[in-house]
Amino acid sequence: MLGGGAAVRVVDASAEGAALGRNLQLLRPDRAALDPWFLAGFLRATANTRQASSYASTATRLDVRRLQLPRLPLAEQRRFGERFRALAEFEESLRLAARLGDQLVQGLYDGLADGTVAP
Repeated sequence: MLGGGAAVRVVDASAEGAALGRNLQLLRPDRAALDPWFLAGFLRATANTRQASSYASTATRLDVRRLQLPRLPLAEQRRFGERFRALAEFEESLRLAARLGDQLVQGLYDGLADGTVAP
């Protein structure tokens, strides 16, 4: 997290070998003890990132060692994790809809401007 935006993702084997960008950290939870979606969901919570952040000038830096997770049995973590996963899928669908909407609007602007769409 830098500049006020957090990027928390659960990645699978398809991202193997990818390089981490600047100011990114990789956490590898033991799946026998910690559900990855549970971890990602709680790491992304505003209160958690606020508590683990330090502010220097205009930049915000996140110290992952200061993040907190509730201690729950793995079965309960998985229940939370499934909800966080569904929320991430919904968020991605919203982003796709926004991109498609932007393309549609731009196409209509272009069509009106070049005469292929009637006013």
